[in-house]
Amino acid sequence: MSNVQKPGSNQRPVLQQGSKGDWTVFLQDALNGCGYEPLDLDGDFGPQTLAEVNRFQQNLGMSGNGVVDASTWTALDRHKKLFGWQCEWPSSSSLTGIGGVDTLVNVRPGMPQEAANFMGASPRFWGRYFQGNQGSGEYLHVQENKPLRDAGIRVLPISRHTNEVGGKEQQGANLGSSHAKDALSTFGEEYLALMKDGFYIFLDVEGVDGQPSLSEDFYKGWSNAVVNASSKVKLLPCVYLNGSDSKTSRNLSAAMKAGAQCHGLWVANYGNNQPQIHPWNRDVKPATAVPCKVLLRQYAGDIPKETKTYDFS
Repeated sequence: MSNVQKPGSNQRPVLQQGSKGDWTVFLQDALNGCGYEPLDLDGDFGPQTLAEVNRFQQNLGMSGNGVVDASTWTALDRHKKLFGWQCEWPSSSSLTGIGGVDTLVNVRPGMPQEAANFMGASPRFWGRYFQGNQGSGEYLHVQENKPLRDAGIRVLPISRHTNEVGGKEQQGANLGSSHAKDALSTFGEEYLALMKDGFYIFLDVEGVDGQPSLSEDFYKGWSNAVVNASSKVKLLPCVYLNGSDSKTSRNLSAAMKAGAQCHGLWVANYGNNQPQIHPWNRDVKPATAVPCKVLLRQYAGDIPKETKTYDFS
């Protein structure tokens, strides 16, 4: 977000058991980023949050009173975070994000400008599918790289096998490994390693219209396979899900509490389904709280109605 105020530790509220709201969400997110027992980002400073605050304070030799004051905020800020972990700062301001597109069809010349015309701004990222084959929806680098590169648009990899996400851990591991290796080989593992950065890859979970919700076991297998796909490149597993799919959000939370990594959510929540980009909406959340933040909101889909080519986020 481009216009978020980041107050110093002395300017933040003192939190303790019973506190609620955005600053408690930020606290939970920060503790998760420090590698503590994953906490659902529910904004409720209850017994589990208290236990992790006490553990954090005691590990750093602080008085373990469970009160998050300026000294605890400072310690949280300075603590090393998990690779790629960024906390979302509380803000009462209207926040500006960046817009993007995803399509099932291959990107052709002219499509970036057409998408920009619908959105009222140039897309900065484009979601495309990596499924380890040349089937429908697969990103074809030779065809699609030039129109995207010429428009200054980055590719956002999506792992797609939505009919299998309710399956077993080994199924998840097999697909996670295949799709991660597809992305690495497409862009070049050595090239990505030179960038010394982390790269999001999203698991597509539809959970509607007869397609399964995510299972805990499948996600553990998929996430671990993505994380371990390369010793040179940091791939950061994430999840695309429908905002009303409570089974997926509950199982994702359970998988993370069992050790699986998830660095963020892409939530489908269409509202009025208008393609024009608008300010970031903090109220878009998964159906039930999970231990990771919302990175993207898909706010319009199947645009235009005649061809249903574009989804906008």
